[in-house]
Amino acid sequence: MEEEKIKILKEYLLTLKIPDNTSTKVAKHLVKESINYTIYQNTLYRYNTTNGIIRKVLNKEEAQNIMDTYHQHPLGGHLAYNNTLHKIATRYYWEKMAREIQEYIKKCPRCQVHGPKTLREELYPVPVSIKPFDRVALDVKHVQTSRAGYRYIIAGIDYLTKYVEAKPMRFQTSSEFAKFAGAILLFIKQQHRITRRAMVSSKDSIEPWGKFYKDD
Repeated sequence: MEEEKIKILKEYLLTLKIPDNTSTKVAKHLVKESINYTIYQNTLYRYNTTNGIIRKVLNKEEAQNIMDTYHQHPLGGHLAYNNTLHKIATRYYWEKMAREIQEYIKKCPRCQVHGPKTLREELYPVPVSIKPFDRVALDVKHVQTSRAGYRYIIAGIDYLTKYVEAKPMRFQTSSEFAKFAGAILLFIKQQHRITRRAMVSSKDSIEPWGKFYKDD
C-alpha cells in the first residue's frame, strides 16, 4: 500500500477527521474503507470481516522484504504461488498483493529453472460438540464508531446451538478482549447454569473457560 494512503488512514482512524483538500469522492471511499482497518501501537492493521483475521498493513518496501523472506529465504523454501500467498496473507496485507506475489514468483530465477515447490499441509478438523456450550467461538468485528465511542463488537457463539451473546468494545487490546470475553462467558454460565468446564475457541486457539474468569 502507498505510504501516503497508510498515513491518511491512520490519521482518520485516530481523529475521525477527513484531511484537508480531500474530494467528496475520496472522502466517502476513505470512510467506507476505514471500517476494515484499526490501529494498534501506532501500526495500521486490516480486519477481514469474513474470517476475523487481523493483518499488518505493509508499504511497498516492507512488502518486498516480506516476499523475499517468505519465498527466497532458506526457511521459505521457494514454495509455489498458492502456498506462498497463504503464508503471507495470514499475517500481512497490501493492495494487489495476490498479483504481486504471483509476478514475484514468476520472476524468481531459481523457480524458473527448477520450478516452485508445492507444500501439502495436513488438515485438522474441528471437533464436534455433543452438548450445548462445550465449545464457544469468540470473534471480534470492527464496526463504524458509535456516538459512545464503541468501535468493536465481541461475540460468543455456541458451536452446537448457535446461541450468540455479544457486547461492544472501545478498544481491541488483549486486556479488553479478556475482560469482555470473561463477561460473556460468565453471563452464559449464570444464565444457563453451566457447571462443568466448557472450552472456548478463540480464532485458532482453544482455552479453558477458567482462563477468563474465576469461580465464586
